Amino acid sequence: MIKFATDQTAPLVREMWKTCFGDSDKFLDILSKYKYRNENTLIYFDGDEAVASLQMFPYSITFYNQLIPFAYLAGLCTLPEHRKKGYMAQLIGKAHEIIAERGILLSILIPAEDWLYGFYEKYGYTQVFEKDEELIPLKDILDEFPDEEEAYRTFDLIFRYKDFCIQKTEDDFRAIVEDYKEDGYPPKSNLSGMACAINTWELLKLYAAESLSKTFSIKVYDNFSDNNIIYLVDKGEVDLILKPETKPDIEIRESLLCRLLFGYKTNEVENGKYSAWFEEHHPVMNLMLE
Repeated sequence: MIKFATDQTAPLVREMWKTCFGDSDKFLDILSKYKYRNENTLIYFDGDEAVASLQMFPYSITFYNQLIPFAYLAGLCTLPEHRKKGYMAQLIGKAHEIIAERGILLSILIPAEDWLYGFYEKYGYTQVFEKDEELIPLKDILDEFPDEEEAYRTFDLIFRYKDFCIQKTEDDFRAIVEDYKEDGYPPKSNLSGMACAINTWELLKLYAAESLSKTFSIKVYDNFSDNNIIYLVDKGEVDLILKPETKPDIEIRESLLCRLLFGYKTNEVENGKYSAWFEEHHPVMNLMLE
């Protein structure tokens, strides 16, 4: 059974996190102070025992020059003795339902290990962010601007006007700084991560509004079945095509469309087959209390 966390069950989530990830109490205190909320936390109960959990942290991203909210799935964990029973699959499915009900268009996560990229692909996720070696000058900013508000404004200017970039609020920045100092100022760079389209139609509308010269039809298959919807993208607008016999210009799975909308290495997808419609961009994600 899946339930939202409560004040009584929140400590169980914390203990699961410690068991599965080994993070310090100090880190978990920072997480609890700035990001943890019961209403964003799901727990799977096997009888009366809490055996798995995940959290849906609120963030925002600049997506086709519009700032939109997304859910950052974090702390996805199952107690070792309860793994391989399908509990996490059910939690992710429930999280997607809740995210959709809240009108949020995207879910984003960072796989803790390389093999998890394949695991999350089974639930509609695709890589759209890539790790790089360019260091973020966080230490320099903090040294130059001891006042935290001024430091945040300087940090924010680096990323605020980058498209396809995850943005941070001032509270997010405070959490980042507390964790950064606790860790001893380690070097920080952009992170690798995945995204899942929760509302494809609305994401296509954002794309279309910034692609006024593009006109094409696209059949989008559900990630897990042959169910599909045909959209017409036409000079800034998106409509449904209701005639099933229509031959679309593009036929793809929803997960691939998510990658193309982010512009992640579109020239490498099927030898650039879709690059005429979807230009290459450079999505940016960093400093996610990883």
